[in-house]
Amino acid sequence: MTTVDVAATVAASPTESRRILVSGGLGSGKTTALAAVRDVLHSAGIPVLARPPRAGDPSGAAIVVDDAHLLGGADLSKLTATVSDSSATVIVAAEPLTGVPELTELTTALAREAPAVRLGPLGATEIASAATAILGSAPPAEMVRSVATATAGLPFLVHAAVAAAASPDGESPGAAISSATRTALVDRLRRIDQPVLDALLISSLSPELGPDDVAGALHLDAAVARDLVDRARATGLIAPSLTPTFLRTLHRCLAQVCGAIRHHDIEVNLLRVQIDNATLTTDLGLRLAEHGLRDPLLADALTDLAERHRDHPVRAVRLYRAATEVGGTARSTRLADALAATGDCATARGLTDDLLGSEDPAERAAAVRIAGSVAAHDGATAEAAELFGWLGTHPDPLVSSAGVVVAVGAGDVAVARTLAGSEGTGPPTSTARAARRLSDGLLATLDQPYATAMATMSQSVTEGRTWSGVAPDTSAALVALTAMHGGDPGRARSVLTRALAVPGDDAAFTAHRHRLLLGWLRMQDGQLAAASADVAAADLHRRDHLWAAALQTAIARRSGDGGAVQKHWYAAMDVLDEYSVDLYCLLPLGELWVAAARIQQVERIGPAVTRAFELLGALGDPPLWSVPLRWAGVHAGILANSPDAVAPHGAALTAAAAGSAFARSLALAGRTWLRVLASQVDVDEVTVAARGLARFGLTWDATRLASQAALQTPDGRTSAAMLQLARDLKVSVSPQEAADRPSTPIAAGSQSGGAASSMPNWSRLSDREREVAELVLQGMPYRDIGSQLLISAKTVEHHVARIRRRLGAESRSELISMLRAILGSPAP
Repeated sequence: MTTVDVAATVAASPTESRRILVSGGLGSGKTTALAAVRDVLHSAGIPVLARPPRAGDPSGAAIVVDDAHLLGGADLSKLTATVSDSSATVIVAAEPLTGVPELTELTTALAREAPAVRLGPLGATEIASAATAILGSAPPAEMVRSVATATAGLPFLVHAAVAAAASPDGESPGAAISSATRTALVDRLRRIDQPVLDALLISSLSPELGPDDVAGALHLDAAVARDLVDRARATGLIAPSLTPTFLRTLHRCLAQVCGAIRHHDIEVNLLRVQIDNATLTTDLGLRLAEHGLRDPLLADALTDLAERHRDHPVRAVRLYRAATEVGGTARSTRLADALAATGDCATARGLTDDLLGSEDPAERAAAVRIAGSVAAHDGATAEAAELFGWLGTHPDPLVSSAGVVVAVGAGDVAVARTLAGSEGTGPPTSTARAARRLSDGLLATLDQPYATAMATMSQSVTEGRTWSGVAPDTSAALVALTAMHGGDPGRARSVLTRALAVPGDDAAFTAHRHRLLLGWLRMQDGQLAAASADVAAADLHRRDHLWAAALQTAIARRSGDGGAVQKHWYAAMDVLDEYSVDLYCLLPLGELWVAAARIQQVERIGPAVTRAFELLGALGDPPLWSVPLRWAGVHAGILANSPDAVAPHGAALTAAAAGSAFARSLALAGRTWLRVLASQVDVDEVTVAARGLARFGLTWDATRLASQAALQTPDGRTSAAMLQLARDLKVSVSPQEAADRPSTPIAAGSQSGGAASSMPNWSRLSDREREVAELVLQGMPYRDIGSQLLISAKTVEHHVARIRRRLGAESRSELISMLRAILGSPAP
């Protein structure tokens, strides 16, 4: 029931006795409702009393009392007694105070007679109705939203805001609404007693503050504080349902009414009480800072809170920054750690530059870890290695592990072993053990079999995400990278999926890394649509940017989109030119190398490839890390039509085959591929080679080898067998992977099925014919269409003939025109 409903109910039968309670806060419309009721009763000739009954009052008079909460106990008791008279009409409006026993008795008695009419904030529909009444026409939706945000729907503010929006006086409507809201609020607050204003000022800071907090801050007796808080809450200005935006406006207006000095004194007193009782919350501390309190005590308190929240970098950064704004110091490795974790690497690097000269060894070591991690994140592993080399050995296992990761990445195995041998002095916590396992496992990848290294490294990936500071790379990413180089996509996918499922507060620093690695696995498996979804991100740091550009290049190459290959390859090269080549970027480097051979730009990428092989040489040419780059070299040589360029990489794969099943499979696939290109297709050999590639996660390469064999052989049976092998490999994935796989091959520039299906002629074609039609429209020759769709060129020709018949095209040019009309494609 609203204010209008109250009057309408009485008007329906003015002579009928009623007992109604109208409850609401300040400016909620109680007075308006009762004024309308009085008008109705007066019109019906019924006398109205605006006070409790007295002797000599006219019989049958209706009692309509506003602001009953201001009455004394005796008057309230008289009203309560009158309510028990079934023939009396008693309509009372009051604020919802709970600390006045006589008022509670009255409201309870009225509530027994009829449900109370509770007036509160207006909803969007009610605001629109009020605005229509004021403006004379329906208001714009944007105005309604602005009024609702600024006023929280409080009726006395809504009317002022709408009136201001109708006549903004040179201001924008939004500014006029905000200004009018503040003016109306200040005007109403000036009518409130000072003690209640003080209680409102404190309560507006946090809904968690109660009477005891007010008593401590204002130096009041507990009973007095309870009464003040009760009166403050009864105004309806600090109700839990009101928005934080309005509460901030309320606090500013209260500060204006109370005055700057009293505002400051009250908040300082509140702060001291909270600190003395160890009850200062993060939200209250931040609100005190945001509302302008500048005090060393608050700075220290915020810094202490930030230290306690170090495992939650986002919150810690906010607290540290607030502490700085109120007079604290930002010279802290904890702040730099948190800043880096939240993605603000530039600010973190600036802080650590100052901290590198610290007299405290632990602080200096932490600064090196943070600065080195940021450098590695930004593709400057050589710079990170210089930092850790300058620091030397350190007992902190997290610092030592970070140093090992960087040193191995930079190709300095001697420094890596020295750092790994540092004696730890701290307790053997789970975090410390995980750091040591990562170091030991990473070093094992240089001279031990894959299984041995992985058994150690896997123990560094903990189930929980206990954040202990930024690192050059995450355990999940390094384990996944090792597995990808070792031909173990299943383990890599499992580790990355778990890491992404528990993002943690350092997601800005790590989540893109994990998602891009997962996208790389999908790309290798031929899941190009799913891999494309993993690339989408903005504001990437250099390392992630390189992987993203290389992944996009890889997807474009596998989709047969030559234009996109060039676009993404050049974007990647811009990043690579500023990149310090390290052990952990060999996969994207290899892909860019293959793409360079395709677009005849091998000389441009040559220095980076040379640096990569020099780095591998410095590490002793570990087969685990070098095999994928050698495989890329084989492909680059094939695309460049240079047998001499293929030879050294094929020889390296053959040499590594003795100790690596992955290398053995790649060596066989390389030899088979060369024979296929020479039109020497052996069904058994190609089958073994292709299935070997698929076994190690290179499903796209496997299907490409099989389809290439189908194209190179003149024998129809052999060609059919190879095409069937390609189809088998393409669908032989796990159910989850199959769900990610697109239902049709990806063709650059093709239109979506939904758009095409609306055309009448499109429905005449089968799914396969639609695929062929899309590729024909792109100008692809039958041989290439067959390669992409894993069918023979002759079969493509038959499909095109059937398409012409079904569409009724008399010539090829007419067919192209009809297809272009159906698909809405531009002319090639």
